[in-house]
Amino acid sequence: MKDKKGLKMKITARLSFLLFLLVTTSISLASFDDAVEHYEDGDYKQAFMEFQSLAEIGHKEAQFKLGLMFKEGAGTDKDLVKAYGWIKLSDENTQTKLELIDQVYQQLNNQQQAEAVSFYASLNETLSEEALKVALEPIYKNTDRRSEAEIRREDPKILKSVAPLYPREASYKGVEGWVTFSYQVDGEGSPVEINVVDSYPGNVFIRNTLKAVKRWKFKLPSGDKPYQEVYKFKLEFTLSEPTQSNKRLLAEIKEKAEAGHPDAQYRYAKFKDKVDYEPEFNPTEWLYKAARQGHLQAQYEVADSLLFGDGCEADKEKAINWLVKSASGNLASSQLRLAKLFFELEEQERGYFWLDKAISSQDPASAYNLAAFLYNLDDERYPLVSIISFLSSVDHEKVQYPIRFYELLAKLYFESGDFSNAVSYQKMAHKALRRVNKVPEGMQAKLHKYQEALEGSNS
Repeated sequence: MKDKKGLKMKITARLSFLLFLLVTTSISLASFDDAVEHYEDGDYKQAFMEFQSLAEIGHKEAQFKLGLMFKEGAGTDKDLVKAYGWIKLSDENTQTKLELIDQVYQQLNNQQQAEAVSFYASLNETLSEEALKVALEPIYKNTDRRSEAEIRREDPKILKSVAPLYPREASYKGVEGWVTFSYQVDGEGSPVEINVVDSYPGNVFIRNTLKAVKRWKFKLPSGDKPYQEVYKFKLEFTLSEPTQSNKRLLAEIKEKAEAGHPDAQYRYAKFKDKVDYEPEFNPTEWLYKAARQGHLQAQYEVADSLLFGDGCEADKEKAINWLVKSASGNLASSQLRLAKLFFELEEQERGYFWLDKAISSQDPASAYNLAAFLYNLDDERYPLVSIISFLSSVDHEKVQYPIRFYELLAKLYFESGDFSNAVSYQKMAHKALRRVNKVPEGMQAKLHKYQEALEGSNS
């Protein structure tokens, strides 16, 4: 089942003012400040791990801190050889720590000094600015990203649309935002499996969006079949014109981004076009800056750009490098994406490793996609009972695709011979769907099939 990204529509309110809430909570960020806080709180092991994860993607201050921890034996065994290597690597651009580097070097005997020089050389070979640029930085394209995306994507044609109402309170306060939702199309052209993928700010526009979208009608692209594809659509709720207030807030985000704040860099990449669209602006460049500082979601999205060539040249090797880094930070979506890539490359053991990591994360947002992949993998390492156990362990209230989630559970229970649970979960899928649309004949047929099996087993 392919995931097609695509269409977009703007819902505009005729107002002359805007309070654009760009400054929200940080997401998926393993930050330098967090590592420093762990160190100051005496949690040296956690600080060491976070400094190390940042040091390995070129964060100079983290490399210095890591060297100091090796020097002090804080959170790890004391190792002056490694202390020398990391501190010297952190100083490659500034040359401000030469005295400290020499002090560490003088504490080593002749053999250790040779080992220290060799260790630094190995670090420099793989983690110098130039080496990391070759290994990680995308080769950017100076083209209009939107035109490229539209060329690549084919989405259902909208035959009928009903515009969502702009929430009165949001209009009054001057709040803008968007809702991105995924959906499938049934045999009658109606959207089904409507699930919110992303929204901003919070849930402000979700209710009105879902209420309107369930009344839409689509025509499938040539070759696509009902229920076969998962599409995406973005509804933007905007006011008539960008205002000075709006631009001022964006300028504040940009200032923080240019000062090196990773979350600001990520948000600037995501929001700049909403306020001040420029065809030559390339968000991948700012995602890369945030990714270099340990922002897990930015790392995942840089990998996504590298895989599909969005804003940069496609490069699977670099994409895998970034996915490994974000997956190592326990981002389940990266762990699953890595597993899929390694199975495609016929590197099963590495695929198993990341699949097991993704399963252990018990992330509700990726639970359906992970379970569906495990089922289609048809590997004796992951029997039905283990997939059912995994789906049962995640928080059902937070799953990303509840209708498909419940339908998959029902199917797995049916195939395992537990017809009672198959009926129960198929009914839950129907209940979730009825909130936005009617239950199609195909889903009703599944429920009837499960009910007949249950009745037969009880007779």
